[in-house]
Amino acid sequence: MAPCVLDETGFDRFVSGSDTAVIGFLAEDSNARQFSALASEVLGKHPGVAFAQVHGDSRELFDMFGLTGTATAIFRQRIVMYFEQGLPAADRLTQLLDGIAALDIERVRNEIEQERTARESLAVHRVCPATRRGKLG
Repeated sequence: MAPCVLDETGFDRFVSGSDTAVIGFLAEDSNARQFSALASEVLGKHPGVAFAQVHGDSRELFDMFGLTGTATAIFRQRIVMYFEQGLPAADRLTQLLDGIAALDIERVRNEIEQERTARESLAVHRVCPATRRGKLG
């Protein structure tokens, strides 16, 4: 089965509706054929993974991810687990999906939350102490 084609309106729904989603951001039409073949080959080993492609004319999505060329993203439960320029080989993508499937997703969420909290805490500490106490101004 060929990957579905996403645009800005269906992107969030697709990622939200799939436990694991592989999205090919395809800058050129020739990449679409290559990504479809890649999806077909990998689906045999990972039948529960959803595949979709975003074509280069969906500039909003390319811009949202800061892309100028072809890239591959893997989401698991809405978390970006892998994001690289280009399209991986089928065996590499299979390895990535095996590793992502083996992750404890709750542990991943906790680590993300801890990093977010640490960043927020660091941002507060970068402000001059006198400013935080309201002594300036």
